[in-house]
Amino acid sequence: MTAYLVADVEWRDAEQLAKYGEGHSQLLAKYGGRILIGSEDVEVVEGDWKPRSIIIFEFPDRKSFHSWYESSEYAPRLARRRQYADSKVVVVE
Repeated sequence: MTAYLVADVEWRDAEQLAKYGEGHSQLLAKYGGRILIGSEDVEVVEGDWKPRSIIIFEFPDRKSFHSWYESSEYAPRLARRRQYADSKVVVVE
């Protein structure tokens, strides 16, 4: 079943965001993932959620998502994001 990563991310350092993004699509593709949406143009229509940007990735299944997310190749990027951004991330099928 297709799995989707949904993230609300606010980067505090534009230079670190640029470094995080270098080759990101290619790494996702290696694990069957792709970016569907990445936008700061977010309109809240219900509730008090205040996302700064929304990113949605698609993976063939949850196993593919975890293979990417837990990979040694993604680990340095994950560490960079955790250091330089405030993130809320979920995965759903």
